[in-house]
Formats: sequence, C-alpha cells, structure tokens
Amino acid sequence: MTDTSVPPPPKRQPQQPLDWQGRRVITEDDLDVAFEDDGNVEKPHIYHRRILHGVVLVLLVGLVIAAVLTAMAVARGDLKIPGWGPPPPPVPITCPAGTYDYPDNGSFRLNVYNGTQLEGLGSKVASQLADRGYDIGSVGNKTLSFYGMSAVVVSGKAGEANAFNLQRNIPDTEYVADNRADDSVDVVVGAGYKELVAVNKVDQTPGLLSCPRLSPKPTEPAG
Repeated sequence: MTDTSVPPPPKRQPQQPLDWQGRRVITEDDLDVAFEDDGNVEKPHIYHRRILHGVVLVLLVGLVIAAVLTAMAVARGDLKIPGWGPPPPPVPITCPAGTYDYPDNGSFRLNVYNGTQLEGLGSKVASQLADRGYDIGSVGNKTLSFYGMSAVVVSGKAGEANAFNLQRNIPDTEYVADNRADDSVDVVVGAGYKELVAVNKVDQTPGLLSCPRLSPKPTEPAG
C-alpha cells in the first residue's frame, strides 16, 4: 500500500545577522532593543514649533507692556504725541472791533435778498437803495435764520467798512461775516424791516459794526 501522506515543510532557519565585509550591521530592531522608547523624546518639528510659539508670546507681552506704559506717560503729560489728545476748542465768533470810515454808497457791489414770505420785498428795497447810488448786483430770495431782524448784513473781511455803510442806512440790522474774498456786501431783508433811514439823517461819522447777537448788551443789575 502506497503512503500518500504529505511530508511536513522544512523548518525555517533563523535569520542570520546581516554581515558586511565581515562586520555585523546594526538594524533598527537592534536599536529598539537597546534603547527603549520612554515616550519623552520630542520630534524635531514639534520642538521648533514650541520655540516659535514661546517667542511670539514674549513679543506680544512686551508690546502690551509698552502700550500700557506709553498710555500712562501720555495721560500724565510726560509724553506728547501729535494727533493725540482732545481737539483744540473752536475759535469763538466775535463781532469785528475795528472803527470804520463811511465809504461812498457806489464804491462796492451790493446784493439784496428777500428773507421773508412777503413777495417783492427784496426788489422794493433794492430799488430804494439804487436811488441812493448803490451798485446793485443780485436780487433774489434767501432763507433768513435771524427772526425779527430788520435785515442781516453779510460781508467778508474786505467788505467790513461797506457793511458798516449799510448798517447806517438800514436800522436795527445784524452783521454776519463770511469767507468771501471781495468787498461785496449782501443784505437779507427780514420781517422787522420797515424803511430806510432818511437820507438827511444817515450818520456818516466813523463807527463800529453792530452785532447784537454776538455782543449783547450787559445785563443791568437788579434793583
């Protein structure tokens, strides 16, 4: 009877150490056996990242401290930085304090505007002033924010004496300055207008501009 059983496979020979030119080559497995991983060895990229984070943190703390010290120095007035601090107070609007001579009526351009709802008032006053020799320019309408005034007289610095002339011809007016460069004058007629000062009663002596709202009369003491 024939034996049909399969013979067992030959046993594998243990792996021989690697040799090179008669010397044994150290493998990774040999290193793992010799040096066990205790879990405390950091990978190089993690180590470098932690160093970078530490440097950034130190810089941020330094910037915060510098900002706090600078703010304290500014608050105490020890350090002045241009642009810091409250803005300067606005320059108060005051009435011009100069004394003016009375110029000729026709020596400047005069614009007349109606500041009321009364139709034709501007044209009427412009005609009356033209009869006195004024050089009339624009005639039209303008909104007047001064209530109860006879008229508002407006000019730039160069036209202050000319505005003084108009105030001597129209009673109870208010002078207001603007930024125009020429010597022209605007007259905005208000609801309080009645009539011009009579020609023979116009005071042509030197004097001051009238700004009742900028230079109110002093309050009289009580009793």
